[in-house]
Formats: sequence, C-alpha cells, structure tokens
Amino acid sequence: FHEVSLLSRTIYVELINDQGNIINLIKVFSPDGLAAGQLQLPDSLSSGNYLLRAYTNWMRNSDEEYFFHKQLKIWGDSNSTLAESESGNLDIQFFPEGGNLVNGILSKVAFKAIGENGLGIPVKGKILVESQVITEFESNQLGMGIFPLLPEKGKRYKALIEGRELELPLPDSFDSGIVMSVTNSPKSPDILIKIQSSENSTIQTIQLLAQTRGLVCATILADLSKKVVFARIPKKEFPSGIAQIIALDENGIPLAERLVFIDHQDQIFISVSPDKSVYSPRDSVRLDIEAKNKDGKPVVANLSLSVFDSEQVLVDENKENIQSNLLISSELKGHIESPGYYFNPKNQDRVEALDFLMLTQGWRKFTVKEALSGNIPTPVYRVEKGLTISGVLLDQKNNQPEVGGSVSYLSLFPIPDSKIAITNSKGEFEIHDLVFFDSTKVVLQGKTEKGRTSVPLVTDSAFQSPRLSHPIVSDFSIPSVLEENFLIKSKERRNIEKAYDFENSDFALEGVEVQGKRIVEQYSGPRIYGNGTTMVKVAGNTTLENLQHPLDLVKGRVAGVQVTGSGQNWTVLIQGVGSINSSIEPLIMVDDIPIRLESLHTFPVQEIESFTVWKGPDTAIFGARGANGAIGFYTKKKNENSSKTTGNADFPGLSGYQLEREFYSPEYLPQDPSSNPDRRATLFWAPYIQTDSLGKASVLFYNHDLETVIQGEIEGISIHGNPGTARFHYRIVKE
Repeated sequence: FHEVSLLSRTIYVELINDQGNIINLIKVFSPDGLAAGQLQLPDSLSSGNYLLRAYTNWMRNSDEEYFFHKQLKIWGDSNSTLAESESGNLDIQFFPEGGNLVNGILSKVAFKAIGENGLGIPVKGKILVESQVITEFESNQLGMGIFPLLPEKGKRYKALIEGRELELPLPDSFDSGIVMSVTNSPKSPDILIKIQSSENSTIQTIQLLAQTRGLVCATILADLSKKVVFARIPKKEFPSGIAQIIALDENGIPLAERLVFIDHQDQIFISVSPDKSVYSPRDSVRLDIEAKNKDGKPVVANLSLSVFDSEQVLVDENKENIQSNLLISSELKGHIESPGYYFNPKNQDRVEALDFLMLTQGWRKFTVKEALSGNIPTPVYRVEKGLTISGVLLDQKNNQPEVGGSVSYLSLFPIPDSKIAITNSKGEFEIHDLVFFDSTKVVLQGKTEKGRTSVPLVTDSAFQSPRLSHPIVSDFSIPSVLEENFLIKSKERRNIEKAYDFENSDFALEGVEVQGKRIVEQYSGPRIYGNGTTMVKVAGNTTLENLQHPLDLVKGRVAGVQVTGSGQNWTVLIQGVGSINSSIEPLIMVDDIPIRLESLHTFPVQEIESFTVWKGPDTAIFGARGANGAIGFYTKKKNENSSKTTGNADFPGLSGYQLEREFYSPEYLPQDPSSNPDRRATLFWAPYIQTDSLGKASVLFYNHDLETVIQGEIEGISIHGNPGTARFHYRIVKE
C-alpha cells in the first residue's frame, strides 16, 4: 500500500563500489518509519560508479531485489578522469508478448538493445525470413520498440541491424500453445485482453489472474473451446502501479504473462511558491509549500526538499524519484534507465515507452507458481526494534566459555535502559532491541552463574552484509562539460573554505613566552620503529575519539593511504610501496606488536593515543614485513581499564545509530555581513517537511553570492501512500 511501515526501527545504509566492496555502512534509527542520515566521503575515494543500498534486517528474509538501490557517480581527486568505456558491442533481446511465439498466430514482439555499459542504444533493423524482408523496426531513444510477426511452421526468422554487421535469430515458435495480447489504452477505462490458442491445442478453459503488489485485483474463468476469447478488466479494480496479468490452465500452471501499467493520476500534487521571482545574493528566501490530491483537497504528507545552483549541479529531469521508484523500479528486474522519463509530461511518447518497458523488463518478485505452491520459507532474520549486542562471556582463569552466566546492559541516553541476557552452552549472549547512538557510552557487566562479577567478556561488533547481486551499471566514462565545471568549482570552494577556516589555519604570531609544564605522552610503551612518515594524535580530539573503528582514524586523513570497509571486512592500500608477495595488506601493529587486521575491531578508538603510518623509504626498518607499508596504533596508559576484557566495562566502541547532522545553512543579517565568500552548490536540504491539515508548510533559507538560476526539487509521500514530486526555480541577480 506504500504506507509508512512501523515494523522495523533499524535501517542499514551502505555505499558500495563497482567491485562490490562496502565503502561505508551506517545504521539509521527510524522510530516512525522515517529517517535521515549522511555519508561522509573520504578524500581518498576513487572516481567511479557506486551503489547506495538500504534495507532492514527483516527484508533479508526475501531476495535482495526487495532492497532499495540507487546508483551514484563519484569523482575523486585521485583520478579525475576515467578510461572511456567501450560501446561497440551490442546486445539485443527479443520478447514475444505473453511469453512465446505460436505458429499461425499474429504476435507483438518487443525488443531491447543495450551496449556494454548496460544502457539502451537506438537501433534500426529488418526482420528476414531467408533473404526476404517481411517487416522493419526502429527503437526509441532508450533502445526499445516492437514489431508484428506472424510465424509460420518450418521457417526461421532473423533480425538484421542497420549500420552493423549483426544478424540475430528470433526466438523459436511453437506448433501448439496460446498467445495473450493486452491493449492498455489511456483513453479506455478497461484493459482489453485477447487470448488465442492454436488449432491443435487441447486447452478448453483458461483462467486469468490479475494482481498488483500481491493484491489480487481480478480473476476470470473463460471458455477457450472456440480458440479465441476476449476479456475486459476495469482499471478501477487496480491501484496505480504495475499489474501482472497471468493466464493459467485448469491445473493452475502459468501459460502466459503480461505486465501493464495502471495510472490513475492519483499522486499528490505539490506546489512550491517562492516569496519573490528574483532575489539578490544572500537574500532570505521563503518557500510556501502546498500538497493536494487530484480532487484539489489538502493532503498531509512527509516531504524532502533540495535547493541547488543549476550551473553547478546537473539537472536530470528523467532521473529516479520516489514516484518512479515505488511504482516502477521496485517492481522490475535489473537496472531501469531514466525511470523518471515515464512520469515526465514533457516526454510525449512516455505512455508508449512505458508499455515497451512493460514488455521487455521482466517481473522481479514472486511468481504465481511459487505462490500457489504454498511453500512459504520460514523467516531467518528477525524484526529489529533496536540494535543487537552479542558476544561471549569467558572464564577468567582458563578463558573458556562461561555457561549460564549473565550479561547486563546499561545506557543512559537517549532514554535510560537496562537489560540482562543469559549465556548459552557456548558462553554466547545476545541483547536485542537496544537504542543507543554513536556517541553514547554503553556499560556491559558480566557475571558468573554464582554471582562473581570479575568476568571477561568480548563483544562481536562485526556485521555481515547481505550478498550483492544487484548490477552496478557503468553509466559514465569521462566527465561531461557540466561535471568538469562542477569539479573545478568544488576545488574553488575548498580553497575558499581553507583560506577562511581560522580554526584550522596556521598563522605567524609575534614572539611570546609560554610558561607551563610539558605534557607527558600518555603512551609509555616502546616506540622502537621511530616516528614514521606521518603521525596523528587522537587523544583530546573529540572528532577522532568518537569514531567507531581504528581504521576510521586513518580513512581520508593520510595522503596515499586508501581505506575501505566496515565491521571486520576492511581493505587498506598504501600507495608508493612495492609488494614482494601477492598480498597488498600492510603491516598492522598495536603498541609495536603485529596483529591481524581483522582483530583491530576489538580495540576501541577511545583507548588509542595516536597512530603512525610508514610508507616509502621509511618502511625499510621493517624489512620484508613492511613491503606493503605499515600502520601502528598506540594506546593510552596501561593503568586504564581495557574495555575489551573487563567484566565491568564501558564499551564506547560499539557501533550505534548514526547521529543525524543538521544541514549547514548560514543566516545573513544586514547588520552583521560575513566576509567569507559563499559559493555553495547546495543551498538548502530539508529531509523532514510535514504539511499540516490544510496541506501547507513553509521553509526559510538564504542565498549564496552568485548570479545564477536556482533549482529546487521536492518529493515525498502522503500518509495514505501516494507519492508526489515537483520542481521549481528562481533567479539570483546582483543589483
């Protein structure tokens, strides 16, 4: 029904590169079905195609096709251009309407042409039988189209592609069977279905089943003894979205399938009205927002708004939005190119193109055969009302599992909460449905069955992400003109921010005399390998101390060091070193003692005093062990309790929900002008806008310094599950 779900409260969001590696993973708290968060992109991130994936634990009981996927393009400083991809090869697939060609029955055949990058390519061609041309075809700009074909027994058909030396065979035709054709005219209130069977067919009765998102909308039992039957289904029986129409025989075996799109125009209609048509730089902007249904009545809706400089950010009117995702992309197999194309009223062929999509892009979710079998799999993954902490309680003397012991949990933020779990026969424990955030300090205490409290416990902070099967399409190669301009202006903005960042800038001061005591380094252990190439102090820096994993300290902070991953799955590459073996993993040390990279998650960041990186010639001190570089972490004084092993422990390193950051939007007051140049690409981002009972809301923000056209995009969903989108623009002109 596309209504907000209150089932799960934990949403996992991942950024994945084109190699299938998880670059970043966050957990977002969603108490009411809504959430917002942010992903920080490290400077070391390479240019390439990336995938944003989001899901809940309960969704893992179904295929990954149910997850949310959105492809992203990221340009990095490390390589500002990519090698241009090959586009010479062409793949064309043919899809007879309903599923099969049957000799002697006229059919529609849809086709789709895609290049090596997975995107559609416009093509023209001819259909031949032997050397005779029987029809011609031409695709739309997305590489899709249809042509008629009346197959005859004993004849072979092939497609000849113009401009390419390419001949492709058409699918084989059958001597016996049925052909289902569907007419879905936007001018008709009904869907018209025609079913024909071959003369030698023994099928006497046909059963039609029509469903949308699991809702059975119509069933029809039809007599096929005369070899042809017509049926009508009123469109009002369906909700808006993709309808699956299936023809089954008397035993419930599917014989033909057709997808059609039902559009009742029942999306929410959003209007955005700026308080001026033309603004000056740094003017305040007030936007009045109104949401209505198709009858003009006010709608209570949850909306998100982005406002950006159109000369810096690409405006793609055919990109994915909440409407195209819910109604199309989430229902079909594979990558959907330009899904917003089918909802953009500027595209006059969008209805025809949408029907081509229904004919060529297969159904992705459950099949009727599986549904009728009644074999519903038992859920493996639980509904998460909060986070889970798991681990092992150990006997202090022999380090063996402590059976029948207890582990108590205590957290004071955002609400005081305490829970107790009993260990199983392997000493394992799990505490479910916890609500704490990244900056929250969590206290865990272990007890034996007899009540002794000095018991070590080890938490398992690794999270095993689901396997990735969704394709990552290579939809770009070299930067476009707008992208080149964006990259140039991004560097300009960074230089301006650096020049005006007085907190982190260096200044030459007059000579002064400072009196005081020298601060003794907290780490008192050996430092036998020197100061290395780069050393970074962690203790005392709250930004670093609140990170979750020791490698998060290194990510994006040391030139030439690339860190990706999450949980226990990390990859570290130090540039400028030459491996003498097949491994690329650098030497990892804690207090000068080598450890496995996978074990680093057991060392909370809050216990780390500093870290050092060795690369290039500085690695010679390690000999062959340092062939791939080295990273050393140095902990604080050993008289502090280690949160890894104590039984009465503060566990600040556990990964909680991400703390949502408010989008930075400056306020410019006439009496207090700022001298810092403002060239923001994104002027405003508001993830939570809720209209009132009159369907209205308003927001206020300030412009930047540039003369340009400002674009705005707003999208969201009503409380009844109707999506909607809108765009608007205004100008900034200097007086």
